[in-house]
Amino acid sequence: MARSIYELRDAILEGGRLVLPLDQLATISGVSRGSVRVYADRLVRRGLARRLIEGVIALTDDPFVVATQLIEPSYVSLTGAFYLNEFVEQIPNLVECVTTRNTRGLKSLGIRYRRIHPSLFFGYERMERKGSYVFVAEPEKSLLDMIYFGRSYPSILKRILRRADHGKIMSYGRRFEEVGGYRARRVLDWVGEHAG
Repeated sequence: MARSIYELRDAILEGGRLVLPLDQLATISGVSRGSVRVYADRLVRRGLARRLIEGVIALTDDPFVVATQLIEPSYVSLTGAFYLNEFVEQIPNLVECVTTRNTRGLKSLGIRYRRIHPSLFFGYERMERKGSYVFVAEPEKSLLDMIYFGRSYPSILKRILRRADHGKIMSYGRRFEEVGGYRARRVLDWVGEHAG
């Protein structure tokens, strides 16, 4: 059943998922996949949505919501997670996400996805944000992700370590043993030196 673009916008907002590939937009709108581009174009022309990449629109400008809903599965980690968990006050220039998919940078959106081994894809939670949701790493997991990807900033690490759950850091750190490799070894060495 086709709807007006305003009814469609309201239905999307009510659902809470604000980043939509065209096939999901077709399901919500009740129009064929062939006709859904017309609805997407109308939403964009009226300023109700914006085109992120080919075949995907967003009804939000929030970079954190966009980041975790654009590429799935993914969660915000590193400095973005520290910001969302209120461990730091500065909004990062680049939203860095962890995913099991390929590493990818979307410079125009200010988003970077970093690939992690599937067994290390844990330690995150869903957080409600601006009428939608975002998946964000727990501070302890974000700290370990930072070490894993070689993105350590000593002043931030020291501040986070003071407030973090050391038991959780140790527990999460042990899971890196299963993966092996130089990055996992870097995490294990750091945990042994700083969290023990």
